[in-house]
Amino acid sequence: MIPGLRRRALDLVQRLLRETRGSIALKFALAVPAVAMLSVGAIDLAAVTTAQSRLQAIADAAALAAAPTLGLAADEAVARGRAEAFVEAQLSQWVDAPTVEAAYEVIEQDEQRAIQVRLEGHRISFFANMLPPGGWRFEALATAVSVGKTPLCVLGTGTTGLMIDVLGSSRIMAPDCGIHSNAKIKVQDPPQGTAQIEGRKIQSRLTAIGGGMTPTPGQGAAEIVDPFASMSFPSLDGCPFTGNGQINPMKFEDGGTYYFEPGIHCRPIQIGYNTRVILKPGDHFFRKNLVLQGRARLEGEDVFLFFNHGSDPDFNGQFARVNLVGRKSGPYAGMVMATVGGGSPNIILPGEKVERLLGVVYVRNGFLQVTGNGVAAEDSAWTVIVAKQVISNGTARIRINADYDGSDVPVPNGVGPNAGGMGASGTRLVN
Repeated sequence: MIPGLRRRALDLVQRLLRETRGSIALKFALAVPAVAMLSVGAIDLAAVTTAQSRLQAIADAAALAAAPTLGLAADEAVARGRAEAFVEAQLSQWVDAPTVEAAYEVIEQDEQRAIQVRLEGHRISFFANMLPPGGWRFEALATAVSVGKTPLCVLGTGTTGLMIDVLGSSRIMAPDCGIHSNAKIKVQDPPQGTAQIEGRKIQSRLTAIGGGMTPTPGQGAAEIVDPFASMSFPSLDGCPFTGNGQINPMKFEDGGTYYFEPGIHCRPIQIGYNTRVILKPGDHFFRKNLVLQGRARLEGEDVFLFFNHGSDPDFNGQFARVNLVGRKSGPYAGMVMATVGGGSPNIILPGEKVERLLGVVYVRNGFLQVTGNGVAAEDSAWTVIVAKQVISNGTARIRINADYDGSDVPVPNGVGPNAGGMGASGTRLVN
């Protein structure tokens, strides 16, 4: 459009110069204002075109900057606030910036949330806003979405206090999936400790404290509701509450191999020496403690272990080993271990003694703690932890793998790649 204006102005001047009649001076005098107006208009239009391009670039960048917060399950206000802050920072550095009216909205785009940034610019035109009347008006519109869904593999469901707490020199290693706390996350920094958390995405609803987190954690994320809060478990009240059923444990300490049928195990169970206990496929409900001592081994494939109130598992034998693969079907498909009763029952995983823990480990009312030495769950294709509180201390580490296609144990809805709460690891513009 601008080159055309220039050509028309030049043609007019050339025609006037070729005029040989006496009226040339008059014609030229009449043409000069028109030529000047066209020239000024071309310059003004070029400036407006440049301003519109810059405004569009700001809108694009603002949408891309805000979209990751939607990937963090953030409240919509967080995304809008980030886009607004970005736009304001860019406009503050723009000399002779136009007047801008901005609007920020979270919309649905292809069945996912997107951030839309609309910037309406107004620039004074020449001749006191006569051409065009009221001045130049132009718009920049950008919409960005999150891409590359992040699996949810560690969830602290408690809503107050430190719901993910990593102490000493311990580590939570989940490089291919996401870590979320409905309250605070903390890693202990020097000189008290050198704790670390590694994840594809780390986020908290409240604060994230400590420098040992990779990548930088997000804060202000929306709460992710416990995906198993409505899951029901059978009552174990049918077990005897007096006599042999509660006092004398069943002992397996002769170095042999024993197979446990699925069902309710009422009495305490103590496994020692080089004894190997293999849980047969199915659901195993423990009313009292399950204790591994010495070089005891606990194994099972296609199994689910449920610990009732007063039956916290104890895997602390010096050379004990645990190797469990979760349920492949049934009401607890995808689960490997759970405890939900009152009195804050807990699950403690002693580092290297837990070789494989494939499936979801669920602690509704208590804490899951990784302690001791070595790496827990390292041989698992995938693991998911959902607990009111997650604690790691000492030199222990836990490896949260995310090879969901490398196992025939299905991933339950609400976690792993089937989580609605965790979002994306990247962003893209959609308009």
